[in-house]
Amino acid sequence: MVKPLVSIVVVSYNQAKYITQVLDSLKNQTYLNWELVVADDASQDDSINQFNHWLQNYNISAKKNYHTTNTGLASVLNECIALCEGEYIKLIAADDFLHPESIEKCVNCLEEKGFDYGLVFTDTFCIDEISNLQPDIADYNKWGNLPADEFKKELLQGNKIAALTVLMRTQVLKETGEYNAEYLVEDYYRWLKINENHSFAYVPEKLSYYRLHANNISKTKAERIFLETLMLQMMFDKTGIVKNRINSFVQKQYLLKQKIPNDLLELYRSYPYNIKRLVFAIRYGIPPMIYRATSKYI
Repeated sequence: MVKPLVSIVVVSYNQAKYITQVLDSLKNQTYLNWELVVADDASQDDSINQFNHWLQNYNISAKKNYHTTNTGLASVLNECIALCEGEYIKLIAADDFLHPESIEKCVNCLEEKGFDYGLVFTDTFCIDEISNLQPDIADYNKWGNLPADEFKKELLQGNKIAALTVLMRTQVLKETGEYNAEYLVEDYYRWLKINENHSFAYVPEKLSYYRLHANNISKTKAERIFLETLMLQMMFDKTGIVKNRINSFVQKQYLLKQKIPNDLLELYRSYPYNIKRLVFAIRYGIPPMIYRATSKYI
């Protein structure tokens, strides 16, 4: 019986020193029916030469998507996905890599679960810049082992999936649209879109290696990720499961006279579980002290 084809997309941006490791991890997979797409978004290092050298050295063919101008991850991924012919698709950054049984166990899981399940994710090792094991970054078993219906609700509370561990059905990925450069948390956006029509499978094994880098995320970027997460939760919350968190944030910002970003405020006004009195107060510029002292604006 022929195993389904898996498309594996490896994307680099100034990650030349890790490329051999991630490609070696693909060559060592126990699952053999896969195709490779390699991409580079105009790196300033030796990424393209590293890709080409490895492919030539092992006589492995790959579809190539090398940019001469940096366009951002979203556009690179969209171009690569258009090249993929597999029934399943794996997207991985060049600085991470896979356990030898990763693809096989993930494919077997989705084949067994059936099309109601749009993707499978796994637990992951965490490593440093020189591939030494580090403490776990999250307890993925805590969420992954929940019943499918409970996990769908839990996902609305926050991202519970490490993107490098995911294997998706290509059809499910494409039906949920292209990657959108507007969001830094595009992975979470993708999971929430898939969550509307499909369940998530989980393999409780560490089948990938996630690399932590020394440079911490900037404060500005961290704040944007936090705000985008709130916005996505409002967009996909159909039952009020995150209403306390959303209302608490907006109310606190208002009472402290902190700026509420326009895109978040616009979503809040249409959020079915907003505090109507608070929306009224913000819209008509009622001073926070008056809003705090009275409820006559309901």
